[in-house]
Amino acid sequence: MTEQKRFYILMGDCTGCGGCAELQPDYIGWEEGDSRPLLLSDVAPDAVIHELQAFCPEDCIECEQ
Repeated sequence: MTEQKRFYILMGDCTGCGGCAELQPDYIGWEEGDSRPLLLSDVAPDAVIHELQAFCPEDCIECEQ
């Protein structure tokens, strides 16, 4: 079974590029009016979180250990 962890987005650091919502639309949606990501789930498999962290240009994706 894949380990699930809680994760969150540091909204103050986010520039609104939209990459996270494109990369993982099952976990992150998009607030059109605010041009900001919206968590659809705050729990995801390790692999999903690592992928989001690797592709976020501002390092906004954080994970609880």
